[in-house]
Amino acid sequence: MTQNIGLDFNLFKNRISGTVDAYMNRTKDLLIKSIIPASSGYSNQWQNIGETSNRGIELELDGAIIKRDDFILSASFNIGINKSRIEKLGEVKSWVESSGVLTSGLAQTLCLEDYIVEEGGQVGQMYGWLIDGNGMYSFDDFYYNAETGVYTLKEGVPNDKSLIAPYWFGPGTLKLKDLNGDGIVDAKDKVVLGNANPKHTGGFNLTAQFKGFDCSAYFNWVYGNDIFNMNKGLFTCKYSGFDYKNILNIMNSDNRFTTISKETGEIVKDPVGLAAMNENANMWSPQYGDPRVTDFLIEDGSFLRLNTLTLGYTLPKSLTGKIGIQRLRVYVSGYNLWTWTNYSGYDPEVSTARGTPLTPGIDFQAYPRSREFNVGLNVEF
Repeated sequence: MTQNIGLDFNLFKNRISGTVDAYMNRTKDLLIKSIIPASSGYSNQWQNIGETSNRGIELELDGAIIKRDDFILSASFNIGINKSRIEKLGEVKSWVESSGVLTSGLAQTLCLEDYIVEEGGQVGQMYGWLIDGNGMYSFDDFYYNAETGVYTLKEGVPNDKSLIAPYWFGPGTLKLKDLNGDGIVDAKDKVVLGNANPKHTGGFNLTAQFKGFDCSAYFNWVYGNDIFNMNKGLFTCKYSGFDYKNILNIMNSDNRFTTISKETGEIVKDPVGLAAMNENANMWSPQYGDPRVTDFLIEDGSFLRLNTLTLGYTLPKSLTGKIGIQRLRVYVSGYNLWTWTNYSGYDPEVSTARGTPLTPGIDFQAYPRSREFNVGLNVEF
């Protein structure tokens, strides 16, 4: 079912024109898995019981800013705001979903249950753990046994050892929040970390003509969406068999907490020695197997991109007419010229979900958009 209302308008003797559209649609009988009685011999069955809704508004504007004999300046603008919602899921009100980016070996844990689908929510909700403080257990969190070289957590300090399963559990280990207060960090402490859906998207175009010269620039933007940076997860941990290859600079030997002496290459465990070695460490030790789904991997994907820029010149007809050409224009165009964003990956305009449309907004081994330049001629005889 779709409902919409629109308005077209012209103002100031057609100097400004535009369109406004508001819409609301509801989609029923979506095919989803439903849990069925075990007596049937199966755990679930595909049924037409899902329901979603979308509502939003779109605005388009066109304007002739300056219009003279030898100079023309015009602009266009568009923006779209959309809000989606999962209305019904049947008997099961929510479930966790795997992006399936990696299915075995590397970062297997990262790929399991990294999204959540729930009634009242949206498709694209990223699901995982929150990092506690600066992300590192401190020396004050442990008792140290000098005879055995073992660190033991003090009473009342949340324990995520079973989740992290590191080669090293002590000061500098990744520390996650115990949200339910039971003292153990596990699946019960997972929350929605981000949302792949933007708050609004849009673009604007500027076009200018002066005598024989012309110029046009098109910008587009996305605002308010999150990106699940799985590359960042892989390259900030010591995953099995790969040690520290291709590790990001933020996790280099000067930044990360380490238990290995640079001078001797030996493992250091005593608090005094460790504290001296890691005096300037601002990142946790990457000595754990697979990446964990944490808010460290969720980044703001908002961006503004200069998508297209074209510069052209049309030769005077008094010159081209002598050789039988009515119009001759030479131009140069550039594409994907510049992007303003806080995203740390190669390209914020990315989504590499595999196997399911329920896990958008993932950046994993995606090839970034290329920058292109074209030179051409427009000839009319």
